[in-house]
Amino acid sequence: MQNKDNSNSLNFLWIILIILVVFLLIFLIQNKTFTGKITENEQKIKILEDCGENTSIYYSGELCWEKYQMPKTADNWTDADNYCNNLILANHTNWKLPTLDEFKSIKKYMLTNSSLYRERFFWTSTPMKNKDKLHAYINFGPEYYYWNYAGDFKSNYGVKCVRKNLEILY
Repeated sequence: MQNKDNSNSLNFLWIILIILVVFLLIFLIQNKTFTGKITENEQKIKILEDCGENTSIYYSGELCWEKYQMPKTADNWTDADNYCNNLILANHTNWKLPTLDEFKSIKKYMLTNSSLYRERFFWTSTPMKNKDKLHAYINFGPEYYYWNYAGDFKSNYGVKCVRKNLEILY
């Protein structure tokens, strides 16, 4: 009988612990403020509510995306990378070419809004492992997407830049 009582007490404690964790997660998500170690000093990171003019936030809000795309197609991968690294948009200069995973995170948006873009193929910053001068590209069709690798010399791929949407609070 005592084992059953101990088991019930233990189950009750687990339930209380789970409830506390859920409340903590809800609190963190609502405040969108997380504590983390970025440098040697502990700092707070805040996800901003707005990325600025001509930008978009999708889903979690951790990334700001260039709303439109590079005015013309990229001559090659280096051209695409340079465009994003030199972009000044919404008073920010920390733009970059998105990784393949970052593009995959907005695939639903890109598929449902594919008519807004001139190109269907977009460069990413993801290099092919063990191969020089090959990077991933992603293709968004009207109802599907796929990705592959292409030589950095390949032209006529679109460019859409991204940046982290975080502000470090001291």
